[in-house]
Amino acid sequence: MNSILSILPLFSALSWASSAIVLKKFKIKNLYLFPSIESCISFLALFLVNTYLSRWDIFFSYDVKTYLILFVGYSFSVLGTFIYIQALKKIEIGIVFTLATTIQVLLISLLDKFVNLYTFSNLFVIGTGIIISGVIVINLPHIKLINSKTKDTNNIVGIVASLACGLCWGITAFSVDKALNVASILDAATIRTLLTFIYFLPINLSQYKIIKSSSNLYELKFLTLSGLFITIAMLLWTSSLKVNTGSWTTVLASSAPVFALSLGFIFLNEKVKRNEFLGILLCLIGVLSIILSN
Repeated sequence: MNSILSILPLFSALSWASSAIVLKKFKIKNLYLFPSIESCISFLALFLVNTYLSRWDIFFSYDVKTYLILFVGYSFSVLGTFIYIQALKKIEIGIVFTLATTIQVLLISLLDKFVNLYTFSNLFVIGTGIIISGVIVINLPHIKLINSKTKDTNNIVGIVASLACGLCWGITAFSVDKALNVASILDAATIRTLLTFIYFLPINLSQYKIIKSSSNLYELKFLTLSGLFITIAMLLWTSSLKVNTGSWTTVLASSAPVFALSLGFIFLNEKVKRNEFLGILLCLIGVLSIILSN
């Protein structure tokens, strides 16, 4: 059972990658609408579960500090998502994901070591380095363009946004991990969905005319399907934070490119290039090293 709990981040990464494949396959354009739809799906599911189990009294029973930590953590999560979308508009997704993932992993690892005073085994550190190397190798063609892109102000904004996105998500992992010492998985997830909806509602309202003119039932159907995958991914991610450390969860979840490339090959008929194949192997070796370190 413990071995299954320790690999929850991998299942989360698989579900996250599945969501991205749906968005890519069906060419979804209204990305700002996606977080709102996903949060509605998540809240409906969590509302039904909490109501069925008659546990709303537990949801409102925590001290102010716990609510505050969750509020700060998930506010940074929403901010990171917003910045992530902005970064994708400026530069290639490979650069965005590589920079964001690397910064996120480094930040949560440093916070766990110097704030939570965790001790990492050599095998865990080596595995983390191998996974980051794998992610870099997968996106190497895009990363090589960074030097040329730094001459363009628009691309500099994208690079800075990618780094800021990683910082935000690293803070989220650290904060939520702290709050879950007291709060339950369901209650933390419920607060996440509420904050996501509240923050993105004004954005969607401001883009109402654009969304109305460009949205259709076809797109909404696949936005909903993609949202279901994110709902599952976030529940698994939160569950992992409950039973594992923030570093463990973040590092293993950063292997998402492996699943994205594999699913892209299966469902989108995308060819796996040599650098991507090598990166996948490195990520798998890193994941195996981290699991063995436990």
